[in-house]
Amino acid sequence: MNSSLIAQGYMGRSLTIACKVNLPVHKGSMSATCLAHTVILLIFLSLAGCATPPAQMESMDYRARAETRVEGGVSVSAVVLSPRETEHRFDIPLAKKGIQPIWIEIDNQEDREFFLMLLSVDPEYFSPSEVAWMFRHQGDESLEDRIDMLVNRHIPLIIPAHGKVSGYVYTNLDPGAKAYAVEMFTEQDLLSFEFIQIVPGFEADFMRVRFEQLYPENEVQDLTLSQLREYLETLPCCVAGGNRKTPGDPLNLVIVGGGRHLLATFVRRGWDLTETMRGETVWRTVASSLFRSLYRTSPVSPLYLFDRKQDFALQKTRGTVHERNHLRLWLAPITLAGRNVWVGQISRDIGIKPVSNTMVTHKIDPLVDEARLYLTLDALGANALQAIGYVKGVGSSTREAPRYNYTKDPYYTDGLRVVLILAEERQLIDSIEYLPWEQVIQP
Repeated sequence: MNSSLIAQGYMGRSLTIACKVNLPVHKGSMSATCLAHTVILLIFLSLAGCATPPAQMESMDYRARAETRVEGGVSVSAVVLSPRETEHRFDIPLAKKGIQPIWIEIDNQEDREFFLMLLSVDPEYFSPSEVAWMFRHQGDESLEDRIDMLVNRHIPLIIPAHGKVSGYVYTNLDPGAKAYAVEMFTEQDLLSFEFIQIVPGFEADFMRVRFEQLYPENEVQDLTLSQLREYLETLPCCVAGGNRKTPGDPLNLVIVGGGRHLLATFVRRGWDLTETMRGETVWRTVASSLFRSLYRTSPVSPLYLFDRKQDFALQKTRGTVHERNHLRLWLAPITLAGRNVWVGQISRDIGIKPVSNTMVTHKIDPLVDEARLYLTLDALGANALQAIGYVKGVGSSTREAPRYNYTKDPYYTDGLRVVLILAEERQLIDSIEYLPWEQVIQP
């Protein structure tokens, strides 16, 4: 499955904490911190194997892959540039300063002019002069010449009637996927065109999944809402760990919606894709842990459901890969009124620790329901929920009598799975349906 399928809406059938590990250290040997990171590196390298780096998808003719949306007499084409394409186009490494241009073309064949709402593309976009100032000491071009170049390439904000404009918006860098909207308004109307695009050259874990081959078409059941509840309550309590049989983290998350729409919803809220496990990403993960640097798209280890590892994963990192919210999702062999159903787990990494079965691993927040709540609030904040409910299936545990995941982390939970049914269009919070299923009990 490649990134163009995400752009077409295919995805699915329709669409470490500071590393102060208390290991024994003998005189003249490496420090515990260095030893821990060496162990991490060896583990990641064993998982990565001899995987080849991803094929480059960049093209200097990036406009040829622009996606187009049409409403009435207005069409919008847009494409996000990779760091390599950006440097080729602008002769300065904008990505090194966290800047990512988006090229936009607007063709307005209506009898009225529109005004472009730049904040819809990026609420914290960079102005042309700001970008020029950031590179004032680089190259032979004067500051004024660089300002002129960047201003001239910026998209005009007024789109005249029966006119066409094009240019760039200088947005903040997103390394894996970019979700944005191009909105235009008049005194009476607002037009909104939404895009979700994979950054060229990026290889996400889901790109190796052949979604169309996961299940035979005749084995996929379309369920009603009550049948969905019954099905979800029969699923295992947990995903399986690395040995594919020991219970891992609780299976506490269900999302109903197309893969492209799901991805756009959470990428807009700051969630990042995870990269495939290979040599380059292994080294970056170790470097992030060792030097406490940000690595937003670091790989996640495999857990198992339906006899396979996760179909894709998303994460929100803090300063390093030690601390992050992350979720894993599997496409289920069912649909709800024709819409994909994804089941999975969400937890929060709060550090690393030594363990016997994987030597070193992330430690999760034992209150796993908090991570479940976090994602629910993110969906609410995105005005993306049509309905929400909770079903049994995980099994409860308490602080006094916790359960344990594959790496022996204790956790406690009310035992419920949250079910988030995504709205096709933005939905206000007071319009959400609360399904009369199980009731959450606060700890």
